[in-house]
Amino acid sequence: MVINFRPAAIPAAWSQADDLIPQYIEKMKEASGNQLVYQVVKKLDTATYPVLPGTRQYDDVSWAQVLQDDTQAYRDQNNQYLMADYQRLIQEYDFRQVVQSRQADEIWMFGGPYFGFYESCMIGRGAFWCNGPGIKLDCSRCVVMGFNYQRSVREMVHDYGHRAERILAKHFASETFVDKLYQLQPIPPPKNEFEQFLLEHGTVHREPGGEEYKQDEFAWLKAMPPEWWPPTIDPNRVQTTPGWYEFLSNLFSRFWPRR
Repeated sequence: MVINFRPAAIPAAWSQADDLIPQYIEKMKEASGNQLVYQVVKKLDTATYPVLPGTRQYDDVSWAQVLQDDTQAYRDQNNQYLMADYQRLIQEYDFRQVVQSRQADEIWMFGGPYFGFYESCMIGRGAFWCNGPGIKLDCSRCVVMGFNYQRSVREMVHDYGHRAERILAKHFASETFVDKLYQLQPIPPPKNEFEQFLLEHGTVHREPGGEEYKQDEFAWLKAMPPEWWPPTIDPNRVQTTPGWYEFLSNLFSRFWPRR
């Protein structure tokens, strides 16, 4: 399901969600070796701004001002930009019903700067951090992507890269290893194939020994072994029990349905 937040104040020169979506679908199909083939089953267009915590909300005038003067942006007590009120989004657009009734496997939200969307986050039973907080909800796990139509399809691929990186970190129990890489701290010897992959290919932000944000995210995703794609596509398949990964990865590679 796609929710396109497109108020009147958005510059006409910025990308359109309808143009970005097919480009992203094609990129992800190629990166995954045809394992990930998206179809948009429902698209909602709204001219509203997402509500932020405490019922704060931009309008066309205040948002246009912030675009010119960042100091006017809504921030929290730590001077961090306010994120969207996801609990309100969940209720307003009935995410739980969408997921539970299998109307959609993912939710994509398009918006502009200051709309407060995480690049990716997870909702559902046992939801966990995947570049955004896990939001517990009585339904299957589902990833909610947050895309910015001010940017290009490359940034959308970047967002999926972080999603895959954090889901695989959970899958392999390598969260601390990934954190140390991003913090440029000394790391222990790799204890599994994912950690070895990170040493050889780097993180989504940088190549080994490279500069921040100079990674080729598409190449990084394309280098992932085929058996790693199923849990990044469907977080309900994430396996955290030691010793079961090999069994399940072989099972997924044989029976994972393409979509």
